[in-house]
This record gives sequence, C-alpha cells and structure tokens, in this order.
Amino acid sequence: MAKKGKRSKRMMRRRQRQLRLIVAGAIALVLLIGYGIGVRYYGKHLMRNTRVNGTRVGNMTVEEAEAVFEQDYVSHTISLKEKERVETVSAQDVGLVIEVGDQITNLKASQNPWGWMFHLFGGRDTEIKLAVSCDRDKLKEAVGALECFKKENITKPKDAYIKAGDKQFEIVPEVIGNAVRKKKLIKRIEEAFATGVTKLDLEKEDLYKLPRHYSKDEDINKALKKANKLCAGFVIYDLKFTRVKVGYHRIRDWIVISDDFKVSLDESAVGDFVEAFANKYNTMGVARKFRGSKGKDVTITNGDYGWKIYFKKEKAQLLSDIRSGKEIRREPVYSYKGMCRNSLRDDIGDSYVEVSIDDQMIWLYVGGKMKGSSSCVTGNPKKKAETIKGIFAITYKQSPATLTGPNARGGEYSSEVDFWMPFNGNQGLHNAPWRKQFGGNIYKTNGSHGCVNLPYDIAKLIYDNVEAGYPVIVY
Repeated sequence: MAKKGKRSKRMMRRRQRQLRLIVAGAIALVLLIGYGIGVRYYGKHLMRNTRVNGTRVGNMTVEEAEAVFEQDYVSHTISLKEKERVETVSAQDVGLVIEVGDQITNLKASQNPWGWMFHLFGGRDTEIKLAVSCDRDKLKEAVGALECFKKENITKPKDAYIKAGDKQFEIVPEVIGNAVRKKKLIKRIEEAFATGVTKLDLEKEDLYKLPRHYSKDEDINKALKKANKLCAGFVIYDLKFTRVKVGYHRIRDWIVISDDFKVSLDESAVGDFVEAFANKYNTMGVARKFRGSKGKDVTITNGDYGWKIYFKKEKAQLLSDIRSGKEIRREPVYSYKGMCRNSLRDDIGDSYVEVSIDDQMIWLYVGGKMKGSSSCVTGNPKKKAETIKGIFAITYKQSPATLTGPNARGGEYSSEVDFWMPFNGNQGLHNAPWRKQFGGNIYKTNGSHGCVNLPYDIAKLIYDNVEAGYPVIVY
C-alpha cells in the first residue's frame, strides 16, 4: 500500500509539470502571435505615443496623420502673450497654406516596427518644419492690426542717460517700454505656424525693443562720477570791487558726455566764457568819462592803461582749476593791471597825472588831493608830433636820462634831462631845461616831439610821487 501511494504522487507531479509547460507554451504562442500582429500593424502605422509638433498622431497611418495636420492647421491659432494683453493670429488671418510633403512619410520610415513594444509607454514629441506658406501681405496686415502696434498703446524704450540736476549730475533711469519688434514678430509667427507652436510669449521670445543703456551700467556710473568731480569745486574771481563765482551752474554747461559716456570739458565753451568775461571786465581801451580839473567832462577811449585779462593763460588756468575739483579764490590772470579798481569802469581812482592839451596844463593828484600843477608844452601838431590823447600807464622812471630821436632836419637829437617818465612808447613826462617858457600856444609852433615838457619843479614833484603803472590822462 505504501509503494502504491508513492507512485500515485509521482504521476500527479508529472501531470502538473506537463500542464505548466502546456500553459507556458500557449502563452508564448499568444505573445508571439500578438508581437507579430504588432509588427505587422506598426509596419503601416506610426508608433503608439508619437506626437508631431505637439499633435498626437500615434496609431495613425501616414495618410491619416497628414490629414490631421492639414485639418489642424486650418484652425491653427497662435496666442501672443504680451505685457498688457493676450492677442491671437489665426491661420485664416494670414491665408495659411500647408504642404505636409514627405516629412510624415520620412518619420514613419525612421520608426522600426520590430521595436513597437518599446513605444507602448511614454513617447516623444518630434518637431518637424512643415512646408507652410502665408500670404505675406495678409500676415503683415494682421500683425499691423494688433493692439500692441497702435500708437496710443506704445511706450518706446529709452536709454538711461546723465543729466545736469539742480545740484549735481544725476542718472535718469531707462524706460523699458512695450514696443514690439515688428519684423522679428512676423518672422517668429511664420516659424510658429510651420512648427505647430500655438503660444508665443513676446517677452521670453525677446520680441520687445529694449534700451541699450541701463542705469546700473558701469560706464554710465563711471561717467557720472567723473562729471560730478569736475563740478565739485568752484572758482571765485576777486576783481577788487566785486567777486564773480564760476560754480556748478556754469561749469555743468561746459561738460560734454558723449554717446559712449566719455566725459570731457568743452574747452571751446570755456574759451567763450573767458572771452566774454574779459570783454565785460577789461578796462584797457574802454571808453571812460573823466571830469578834468577845470570841471570839463571828457570821454577817453584811447590808451593802454587799465586791466586786461590774458586770454590764453586765463583759459588754461580755469581749465586746470575745474579739473582739480577744488575751491579756488584768485584774481584773473592779467596781462596788464591798473592802479585801482573801484567799479566796473572806474580804474583811475584818485591818484593820476592829468594833461590838458588845450589848456597846456598838467596836474598831479595823489589820494584825491592835488599835489601840484603847472603849465607845460606838448607835441607840435604842425610837425605831426602831437602828444597822443588817451589814458596811459607810466612804463618806468629814470633819473637822469638822455633822450634821443630824429629831429626835424633829418638828424638826431640828444637831450639830457633830470627826470624821465615814459607813458606811451617814446612819449613821456620830463623836465625841459632848454625851455624858459611853458604854456600858452608855444606847442603849436615850437612844441615837443610828442613828450610833455615840464618845468623842473613839477617834473621832480611828479617823479617823486609816481611809480610804474601810474595813470596819465591826456585829453
């Protein structure tokens, strides 16, 4: 009995193994038949999870997929996400025409039907550029009609720039704006239709016009720093009777900031200022009203006495002062100086020598008081040796001195004098020991060669009280 039971169990296990083999074989056969059916099916169809330009075309034949594309593109609409709004452009708007061509066929040919099982789960989006054409005129018209291109909706971008503020230069920030690059948008829409894109974010697509320069740019901030350094200081001119300040509000107009933010001083403009400044405050050669010792008012326009700014040196000094950025107080650079400066046109003051040709008289004033007066003899008009009228400065003084020059007979004269005070080239004040009489009309027939001949006493008095630069008024 025991042997019979063991044999029965072995037969049962054998039958179970056989059954499992039969089931496994059946399953393998089914799978093999299914795999073969799949190979055959995907030999004519696109793989299950195939997407082309975002459109599902899996399990479709080439013809079906092409039809889907053609139908899809008829209703294709592109959404344009702008800063303020969303607009759309449709296939109908642009007269879209699509020709699928061989591209779906080629995609199908690239898929191996024997690997169809690997495409059952997941998939990939293949992007192909279809032969899509638009009516260019309609496309331009459709884009031009968008709200973003209406004048009232456009804010153009503006570059950051440097401007002169109330107290210093400052940066005006850029304006980003919302102006769209029209040509680039048209091109991008064409590409979107060709590749099946349905959404365009204009900002992400870099379709907005942008400023070239921003307030945080290094070159702008360097330029700002340099411009403000040039304006940091000032120059105060001391003109004795008044002071003139050259500070920020004047200097800022001389600063040039180029398009590439190079900062410089407009030297020509600085020169224009110095020229105008000199024209206003120079007194040499400027008409002055003068009241003579006999109460007669005269206007004097000639002569080299007075204040004269040295244009070239003053311009160079002012440029240097501005570039230093320091606070500077000084006189202008003069080529000639007067003895005093009481007002804009009063540079004679109360110390001067006065010569009246008509009266043949000379007066010496020191500190507002007349120190002495005398008759004199001036240049002979008949010999074209008149004493020149005007206001002059004594060049120097010498005692004794020998005066030389041509005489009326074509020769040379040589005269010894005790006091010599030239004021206009070879014309000057001196005593004339060879004369016994002075004044009257002597000068008309026996006048000097242009000098003012004086008696010894008045010549000495003048010599003892004047110095180089002392004004001599001849009228």
